[in-house]
Amino acid sequence: MEIKYFDHPHHLLLLSKTKYDLIDCPICLEKLGSVGTQNYNCSAEGCKYGVHESCAKLPREVQSPYHPHPLTLRRPRILGRLDFYSSKCNGCRKYDKGFVYSCEDCDFKLGLECAFMGPVMVIEGEGGCQGQLRKHPIHQQHPLLLFEKVPNKHYKCPVCLKYCSDPDPAYGCWECCLYLHDGSCFETMLPPQIQHFYHPHPLTLSTTPRNIKCRACYEWSWNIIWYYSCKQCKDFGMDIPCALLVLAASTTTKSESQIQHFLHGHTLSLNKNELDDQKVADCCVCGKGCTGPTIYVCGRGGNCKNIYFHKSCLEFPQQICHPFHPYHPLTLTLLEQNFYHLKICNACRKSIHTFVLNGRCSFAYICEDHNCDFLLHAECSTVMMPVITYEGHAHLLQFRNHNVENNKLNCGACKSNICESCAFTCLYCDLNLHLLCGPLPHSIKHKDHNVHPLLLTNSPVQEELEDETDEFYCHACEEERDPQLPVYYCAECQFVAEIKCVFFELILLLKGEHGDVDLRTTSGQFGKLIFKNIAKEMAQEKEEQVKTPLTLYDILKSWSIDEIEQLNSVLRAGERTLVIAKEDGYDEDCAGETLLFSDRTYTQFMKLLDRGTQIPTPFKNVGEVPKVSPELAHKEEVVSVGDYMVTLKLAPILKHLLSKHKEISATSILRPRVKMYLLNMLCECIYSMINTKVVDITENLLLNWWTCLKILQFAEFRIQFAFDHLKRVTHAYLGLHVRKEVDITLDKIDKEIQALEDKRKHVIAAKSTKSNLFKECLREASILKYGNAGTFFLYR
Repeated sequence: MEIKYFDHPHHLLLLSKTKYDLIDCPICLEKLGSVGTQNYNCSAEGCKYGVHESCAKLPREVQSPYHPHPLTLRRPRILGRLDFYSSKCNGCRKYDKGFVYSCEDCDFKLGLECAFMGPVMVIEGEGGCQGQLRKHPIHQQHPLLLFEKVPNKHYKCPVCLKYCSDPDPAYGCWECCLYLHDGSCFETMLPPQIQHFYHPHPLTLSTTPRNIKCRACYEWSWNIIWYYSCKQCKDFGMDIPCALLVLAASTTTKSESQIQHFLHGHTLSLNKNELDDQKVADCCVCGKGCTGPTIYVCGRGGNCKNIYFHKSCLEFPQQICHPFHPYHPLTLTLLEQNFYHLKICNACRKSIHTFVLNGRCSFAYICEDHNCDFLLHAECSTVMMPVITYEGHAHLLQFRNHNVENNKLNCGACKSNICESCAFTCLYCDLNLHLLCGPLPHSIKHKDHNVHPLLLTNSPVQEELEDETDEFYCHACEEERDPQLPVYYCAECQFVAEIKCVFFELILLLKGEHGDVDLRTTSGQFGKLIFKNIAKEMAQEKEEQVKTPLTLYDILKSWSIDEIEQLNSVLRAGERTLVIAKEDGYDEDCAGETLLFSDRTYTQFMKLLDRGTQIPTPFKNVGEVPKVSPELAHKEEVVSVGDYMVTLKLAPILKHLLSKHKEISATSILRPRVKMYLLNMLCECIYSMINTKVVDITENLLLNWWTCLKILQFAEFRIQFAFDHLKRVTHAYLGLHVRKEVDITLDKIDKEIQALEDKRKHVIAAKSTKSNLFKECLREASILKYGNAGTFFLYR
C-alpha cells in the first residue's frame, strides 16, 4: 500500500518492512522498530525517510475542546539551536521535539497525547451533553472536570505525587494544569496549616505553581501546584505526601520503635540488627558504619533508602553554643547539595562532603542565619579543648600541637608561612599565628634552673646589652642562640634559656596539662589559657549580649552635619602642623641625612615626624545624606566597650586602654560619636603597632602613627603614655635606620676602594708586561720628551 504523506511530499511512502531500524520516526521521535515490523518507508532509492504506521494514521487536523480553532499536525518550528524548546505543550506545560498539533494564529500547541484528551461527557435531556463537574474546597476558582485518556507521565497528582494515567480517569482543571486522582486523592482533606516536627514554624498550604525540593524526602517536584511552605523561611517547602505523614503519625501510639526527630522529616523506625558486627550502612551524622544492635532507619524509598542513624547520634542537641563561635548559635543541619565544593570543619580541619552520594546525607553544626560559614562535625562539637583569650585578637584562640595543614597556613602577625607543627588558630575568623608570634606562658619552670621560675623576655636581655657583645648564648644548652628570638630569663641568676630548650614544658602548659595559664607576648599583650567550663560560660555571656549586627559604616551614615564638620576640623589639624613645620625652617633636603650619628640628624628626623601626613576623612562628601567611603569605614561588626562602639577586632585593645588608663577622652569637648571615631583610629594605630616588628617599620608607617597620635593630642585626649612608647619605638627605628644607612654607605665605599685597588693592580701588571712596540715608544719618549717637535728637521 502506498500513500502520499504531507511531511514527505516528494516521494510516495510504501508500507513495508523497516530497512533502517535505527532511524527515528519524525512524528513521535521513537525508533522505527526492529527488522520485521512494518512502517511507511520512502519508496525512492536511497531515501531513509519513514514513519510508524500508527503515526501516519494520525488525523491531519483535530478540534480540541480547549481551543476554539482547529489544530493542525505540524513539524516543530526550528529556532536555531533552540528547537528543543520550540514546542511547549499548552496542556501539560512540557517540552517536546516531536510533531505537535498547533494553531499558528494563536501560538497554541498541544502534544500528540494531550490533543486527544477530553472530559468525560454525560448525556442530559433532549440530547445535550455536558462534562462531569465537581468542586474542590482548595481550588475554588474553577470547577474540576472528569478527564479520560489522560496521557501517561504528563500530569502528576499533587496529593500522592503519582502520575495520572490512562485508563483511570482523573479530575482536572485545564487552565491551572491541576489533575487529581478520582477517589482517595480527591477526597483527602488538606488542612490549611500544620505544625511539623521537622520545622519550628507553621507550614501553610500553598497553591502557587513552583518547583520545590521537599525538605523531608529531598526530592524535586517540578511545577507542583499544591505543597506546604513556611512564610518565614522562604526556601522551605514540603510536598503533600511528606506533610501528611506527620498527621498520620500523630494518630498512632508513640513508642521507642518509632520516633520523630528533627534530623529527618519522616518517622524513624528502630531496626534491630541481628548481627551486631555486620555493617548495615553509614550513619548520616558521624559517618561511621552502623553496626550496633540499635539503629534507626527511615525505610522509605528514593533518597531516603540510605537514611541510617546511631541511637547515640540522635542524642546530639539541635542547637548548641560553642566557645569558638560565641556570637551566634550553631544548628545541627543537613548540608545542602554541592557537587563542586568540600567544606572544612573549623575544629579538626578535615573535609565534610556537602553532597548526597547514593542517597547518603551529611549533617553538621552550622551557623544558619548569619552567613558565617562556620561549620563543625557533630563529634567535634563535643571536643572542648582549652581555649585562649588574647588581647591582640577579639575571638578565642586554640593551640594546635599537630598542624594538619603544614605549609598551607600564613601567620597573621609576620605574614610568613607557618611550616612548624605548632600554631595558634582562631576558629571564628581563621587567623593563624606562629608559636613565637602568639601569646606564650609568662612563667615557666625548667629542670636546669628549678630555683626560680623563668619569665618570657625580649632578647637580648639587659645584662647582655650592657656587655656590648655580639655573642649570645643559651645557658641551658650552652650553644650560641639567635638574639632576635625571645627567651625565658631569670634576672636574679641571669639564666637565659631559648625557646627550643624549654619546648617540652611549653607544650604541656599550652595543652592545659597544668590548669589555667597566664600568657603574654614580648610586646606586653596579655592572654590566658582557660578550660572548657569557663569557656562555655564566656560564650553564653557573649551570646546574651549580642544585638542586631551594626557596623562602623552604618554608624557613620547616621552622622549629622555638625558631627562631620567637627571630625573634619580635627583631622585637618595635621595639615596645619605641616604648614607650621615649613615656616619653622624645616629642611627637607636634610631629612634623609643619616650618614653621621649627630644631633642634627635626630633633629631633622623629629621635624619630619612633626610635619605629619594627611589623614583622609571617612566622608566622600557632605550633603543632606552623608556619603561614607567604605575603604575608610569598614563594614565590620562593632561591639560596645564602655560608652563607645568599636570594631570587633579592636575591642580588646580599647577594653585594655580603658581599664589601665581610665577615660582617656574625658578632657575632650568633642561630641561622643566624634570621640568614638577617634578612639577607633587610636585602637587601629595600636593594633598596627602590635602586629609590626620594629625591624619591619617603614618611615611612612611611623609617620602615620605619629600623625594619628598628634591629632588625638590636638583633640585633647590623654594619650601621653602612647607618645612615650612611640618615642621609644622611634628612637629604636632611627638607630636601626642610621646604622643600616652607615653600613650601606661604608659597604659602598669599601666596594669602590676595592674596585680602585683592582684597577691599580691591573695597570701595574700591564706596565710590567709591555710589548716590544711599546718599548720602542717609551725609548723615543725618553729621548724626545724635552725637545721641540721640529728640532730634528733643522739640525739633522
